[in-house]
Amino acid sequence: MGRARELLLVTRPWSFTFTVLVVLISSLLPLALGYRVSWGLVGLALLGSVLLHAMVNVLNDYFDYRLGLDRPGVGTVEYRPHPIVHGILTPRGTLAYGLAAGLAGLSLAGLAVALGRPLAVPLGLLGALLAYAYSGAPFYMKYRGLGEVGVYLAWGVLIPLGSYYLATGRLDPAPLVALLPLALGIVAVLMANNVRDIESDRASGVRTIQARLGFEASRKLFKATLYAMYPAGFAAALLDPILAIAPLLGLATLPRAHRVAAMFDSGEAPPDADPRVAALLQWYSILYLLGVLAAALTARMTG
Repeated sequence: MGRARELLLVTRPWSFTFTVLVVLISSLLPLALGYRVSWGLVGLALLGSVLLHAMVNVLNDYFDYRLGLDRPGVGTVEYRPHPIVHGILTPRGTLAYGLAAGLAGLSLAGLAVALGRPLAVPLGLLGALLAYAYSGAPFYMKYRGLGEVGVYLAWGVLIPLGSYYLATGRLDPAPLVALLPLALGIVAVLMANNVRDIESDRASGVRTIQARLGFEASRKLFKATLYAMYPAGFAAALLDPILAIAPLLGLATLPRAHRVAAMFDSGEAPPDADPRVAALLQWYSILYLLGVLAAALTARMTG
């Protein structure tokens, strides 16, 4: 049990919360829009997305170690288990573990094809490629200032699109509209992390957007992205007015958002910058999910 627990912890399972929420919202959305949902295929979408997320996390640790970013004494290595630094896996074993998680996710896409979703494999392949390219050679998106782009494409495009497709058999832009606020929020989590790490990233040669812009410009960009989450949520009402209940519920988190947005105003970055944004986004996402669920129940009762 101890070994199994170690292997689970190095995938960072606490980070899967937003993946689960994005899949659930994308899968409840069609009910609000009057479509039927195949819940068995939603389960495949959920498990496949989590496995690809695990691939991102494990491969990120592998490449960060290979490039010298993860080492004893560095913050991320101190507050959570690191597969290589803490001796849980060898470098080769870590690479194999990450790739195995991705292959397991792709195998579920193959099962979805057998169950009547022929586009599941190309969507899964795109997801796996993006998961690898985030930190893997030769793409190195994270290290070249493209991390936010990768995060948005994953949680704002591929996961919503794929989940909606597996749930309904339809390729539709609706989930891209409805999941826009969550995608912006997840990008803001990464931005907060990168603002805090500007100096250490520069010292390691990592050229994030924040390392390029500097602290003051990055602080303003972070604030703009965080606050944009709130009006962006109302784009869902363009799909159906009843969906406006989701962003309306999300407004309850605005007071907390003001406090989170101000955390860089002193000119210093708190060490827990990204967890603060993640906690805010978790509450927003849960309220948003409840709003979509309420819209789905309303559509069912009136349909």
